[in-house]
Amino acid sequence: MVLQVIVDTNFLMVPASFKVDIFKELDRVLESKYELLVPQPVIRELERLRSQGSPRERAAANVALELSKRMKIVPAEGKTDDVILQLAEQKEALVATNDSVLRRKLRKRGIPVIFLRERSHLMIDGLRG
Repeated sequence: MVLQVIVDTNFLMVPASFKVDIFKELDRVLESKYELLVPQPVIRELERLRSQGSPRERAAANVALELSKRMKIVPAEGKTDDVILQLAEQKEALVATNDSVLRRKLRKRGIPVIFLRERSHLMIDGLRG
């Protein structure tokens, strides 16, 4: 079975911000085949950060956009968090995010969340074996 993992903006910026290899970490925590999905609003957010963010945000957004080329872009319209919640429920997917508000909403709906712990490694909250 291939797990689907929806990634959000701040998760894609982890490699540049914290020097964490998200692919190696996802391999470690998921221990199964997975497909990374990037909703279109996440790409738009990254493009906006690349052109209008602080120098650090611009650099991280640039790396994130490069990484996103290795993932499946999912066409969608709407607010980023709403789109992520909707897609996660539709596809029964996990969500990779460090956004605490979004994490709480996802966990309330029983959606497993992958997040960065101690700025060094990924953890999963809510995955049932």
